[in-house]
Amino acid sequence: MNRAAVSKGSYGYIISGRKTGVIRTCFLTGFCVGIFLLGLALTGTNRNVFSIIAALGCIPVGLSTVNMILFFRAKPCSEKAYQEIESHRGGLSIQYDLEMTADPTNFSIAAITVFGQTIAAYTEDQTLDVLDAQKHLRLQIGISSYHDYHIQVFHDLKAFCQLLDQME
Repeated sequence: MNRAAVSKGSYGYIISGRKTGVIRTCFLTGFCVGIFLLGLALTGTNRNVFSIIAALGCIPVGLSTVNMILFFRAKPCSEKAYQEIESHRGGLSIQYDLEMTADPTNFSIAAITVFGQTIAAYTEDQTLDVLDAQKHLRLQIGISSYHDYHIQVFHDLKAFCQLLDQME
């Protein structure tokens, strides 16, 4: 998958981000090492402007590495769950592969949709505390002045799909 073709919230975003992160990090690291070695070969010492350029090039390498690590820590939606959800989707807009960050923990959401005053989310992360995730979602939408939403987070794919059928 081409990362440019996979936007945030689309199925495959995390997998695409992992691939892109590895390629970008390797390329930037190779570029910095190449600049350093070029300066070393031309001057015979590491005390030159090439070393400074290579050292400054390590800043984007670090940023890219952190981004790549975060993509590898995120849990994407499985192909099986995606196919099942899509078969029950109807006309609903569904966002996939979301990682919600909170202070004590992160919440891996495989799929989420909103219809009327109902927010329904599905997670494949069995360690996710559903009540904490619901509380975090309620807090986040409350910040945007949205209130009185019924929020449900499911571990059970069948229950999530049944709710999707009722929502459409």
